[in-house]
Amino acid sequence: MSADVLEKRYRMLLRAYPADYRRERADELIDTLIGDEPTTRRWPSVREAASLIRGALQVHGGSTAPRPTAVLLWQGIHLGAMAVLALGALIGLDDLIEAFQFGGLSDPLTVLRNQGVHEIMVGAALVALVAGRTRTAAALVVSAAVVPTVISPYLFLNGLPQWWAPVVAAPLVVAGLRRPADVPPTPRANAVLVTAGILALHLISADGLRMVDTGARIGAAALVAVGLAAFLWVATADQRLLIAVAPTLLLGTLHQLGDTGSAGELLRRPDALPSLVVAVLLAVGAVVSTRLRQRTRA
Repeated sequence: MSADVLEKRYRMLLRAYPADYRRERADELIDTLIGDEPTTRRWPSVREAASLIRGALQVHGGSTAPRPTAVLLWQGIHLGAMAVLALGALIGLDDLIEAFQFGGLSDPLTVLRNQGVHEIMVGAALVALVAGRTRTAAALVVSAAVVPTVISPYLFLNGLPQWWAPVVAAPLVVAGLRRPADVPPTPRANAVLVTAGILALHLISADGLRMVDTGARIGAAALVAVGLAAFLWVATADQRLLIAVAPTLLLGTLHQLGDTGSAGELLRRPDALPSLVVAVLLAVGAVVSTRLRQRTRA
């Protein structure tokens, strides 16, 4: 009975793997994990659970694909476009709500012209990309980079970060049109989860690091450290995240470059140029290491 319960719980963990991988390898993995010896265990160990989850992340990242480097690059580009559009839409929605809260209701048409058109077009491009309509998404994201500014230059003149979202995403979406036929598209549910993880990384508040109060600074530092550690644990397994996060950091850096004339202030911002440089180096390292492993396996 214990073995049956243990197997059931192992199979629950194996649901983190793609369905086709489970069909091919699940029984083999279960046999390896449980072994031939009788056992009274009813739960997988923490180490086994972590290893299985990490293994699932690696499979989602293309480690078992015939061309893992191509999967890493092309799916990473797709995920990066989704993440930067989602971040731009989130920032834009927050600013739109704030505009209505602080006087916008007296002139809602102006608010919608200044910010609403951009938000709608960025949201439409994101929905098309999630739905796998890449050609439609490409047309929408290019339009979102141009049309709202023609209607109202408010976002551009104020250097708001959401203005940069379609500008950064457009070349990524257009490049995705050239995805090789032997590289599968990113599964929709997985793409949404990855995008949510990247957004969660950006929602970690680092403002407390600048506060005078020691307790607040320690708490903020602990929150940032835990968040970064969790993200890196996932991203070093599913290395597509290392590709996908770079455009979102570029979005913040472009905003800060336009928002401040001081390079010193730019370098002191936690999500500014240093973070972007680290992200680019990690992305390059992921591509190189995957390429080396592919050559070794061949």
